[in-house]
Amino acid sequence: MRTTLFAAVLAPLLATVGTAQQPTDARAALKKGFTDVSGWVMKAADLVPADKYVYRPAPTVRTFGQLVAHLVDSYAYYCAQASGKDVQWADPAEKGAVTKDALSARLEQATDACQAAYASSTAAFGPLMENVGHTNLHYGNMITYLRMLGLTPPSS
Repeated sequence: MRTTLFAAVLAPLLATVGTAQQPTDARAALKKGFTDVSGWVMKAADLVPADKYVYRPAPTVRTFGQLVAHLVDSYAYYCAQASGKDVQWADPAEKGAVTKDALSARLEQATDACQAAYASSTAAFGPLMENVGHTNLHYGNMITYLRMLGLTPPSS
């Protein structure tokens, strides 16, 4: 899994190194990757009406609210790891209230905490890279939900 995430994230990052329009440093490229995808996630979370946070495209997948909560939990995990904390995966957001009202502030706080980790020159690169890959994976899920709800994804 780590190898797949590494390859999925590293290839696009390396492709940006040295181009005129993109950052020339891998850490800056990684930060930009997180800024872009987390921005789309936040816009998607805002775009979906509160009554649609219970929507799921199929009975076997998370609701939209659970998907947002999962990302809140993953940010707490990956960015704490990158900051040198010995943490285990926990999913209190996903097991808690998954309404738009309950998640809006938590998503913003989690994103801000991750932005601080990406801005730190001492943060571990591996967990930050895994976080970008994981966030992109689930933003892809969000795109499907948005399209099925008749909404245009923020990245389109």
